[in-house]
Amino acid sequence: MVLALVGSALLLTSLNFSMMFVAFGDISESFDASEATVSWALTGFTIMMASMIIPAGWLADRYGRKRILLTGLTIFGLGAAIIGWSPTVVVLIIGRLVQAAGLGMQSSAALAIVLDAFGSQRRSSAVGAIGALGGVSAALGPVIGGALLDVLGWRQTFGLNTPAAILVAVLLWWQLADDRAGRPVATDRPPPDMLGVVGLMVSISSLALAIVQLDEWGWSDPRIVGAAAVGLAALALLITRSLSHPDPVLHLPLYRVPNFALGSSLNLIVAGSFGGMYLAFVGLLIDGWELSLGRAGLALSIIPVIGGPLSFVSGAIADRYGHRSVILPGTLLMAGAGLFFFYATSEEPSVASVWIPGSIAYGVGVGLAHTACHASALREVPDARIGVGGAMSRIGLDVGSTISVAVVVVLVASAGNPVDGVRRAALLLTITSIVGAVMSTRLAPKPAEPATPTTAGG
Repeated sequence: MVLALVGSALLLTSLNFSMMFVAFGDISESFDASEATVSWALTGFTIMMASMIIPAGWLADRYGRKRILLTGLTIFGLGAAIIGWSPTVVVLIIGRLVQAAGLGMQSSAALAIVLDAFGSQRRSSAVGAIGALGGVSAALGPVIGGALLDVLGWRQTFGLNTPAAILVAVLLWWQLADDRAGRPVATDRPPPDMLGVVGLMVSISSLALAIVQLDEWGWSDPRIVGAAAVGLAALALLITRSLSHPDPVLHLPLYRVPNFALGSSLNLIVAGSFGGMYLAFVGLLIDGWELSLGRAGLALSIIPVIGGPLSFVSGAIADRYGHRSVILPGTLLMAGAGLFFFYATSEEPSVASVWIPGSIAYGVGVGLAHTACHASALREVPDARIGVGGAMSRIGLDVGSTISVAVVVVLVASAGNPVDGVRRAALLLTITSIVGAVMSTRLAPKPAEPATPTTAGG
């Protein structure tokens, strides 16, 4: 019941992920803006998401998870209204940032509510269930979004999210139990390190800017060097403050928990690559093969239709046999799909002979590996640190997604056409997946019992 109630909110907000990708080209044409500029509607979204996770966790602990879940959903609906109204691309990006702030609040509270309901012994199943819901919504997103974009246009499509968010919020307020009953509220817990949060935002934004503008400005441009320097300096500040602050953005002692550092790295490298690859696929289907938005959405849905339900299955398998048993074959399938797209993709539209087999292999790999990477990072985290551990692992996912989108924007721009761009992106997918496969061999073959609260360095 808890999964169904919380999942209704997750389904709505996850729909926007794939819808924004499908609408990417139309939005660029509407504002006569470059793809590098519009890409900030994607990268800015994930940067804000990553930055909101730690403050949102503190708010949920202090004011109640249900309350923060509803607040986040409301803010998300406000952002959708701003996007539908946006007179300029800058206003649209602001609307996406508002949406991301709401989704960051909602995600932290939703994950904690579901994990509590499932219990510590079934964490991988809980994460897999959430991943399955995300996969279902991601499958519906391109199909519904593509059809609505064809009929209504992107403004009305995103504007419809506002009344839908209000409806879901009312349902959750009515049906979801108050989690503060019988649970101590952390009223005495100090607020998180907000200067560290700013450092996180500045570091990711600056590094993403340096990557996105690389093709236009060039390697030696002072703006590229300056953006990279600012990003690295902000990252150094974040790490320094996290070592000394009582409630840091990054709880570094968690990296002494077996598998946490490895699982978080897998989440960043393997699962984080999805955003960039999805953008490349959209460019291939719509701009390269010139499919209609509806047909492109239907083609894109193959990946989450397979990967979503398989995420739940892979979580159950990981609980029983260990995360290596699903991450290793998943990453190898993703690497194989990357090689297939690299060699088989051409200017000639080949939905039946190229897209369907390639996307099926990729979808199976995603379903096996992605949520298992996140779950592997949490498997041995003590119960007292599960919220912080989940937030840190999610930050890694968002950082990986931000960087992958930025890199793919550069690869497609430098390639000169979407077909060569997706071939370059597919080669990058192969490399990162092979790295992930090698890393996954270091995971324990069988799951260990969750660590006691005395471990993890405090």
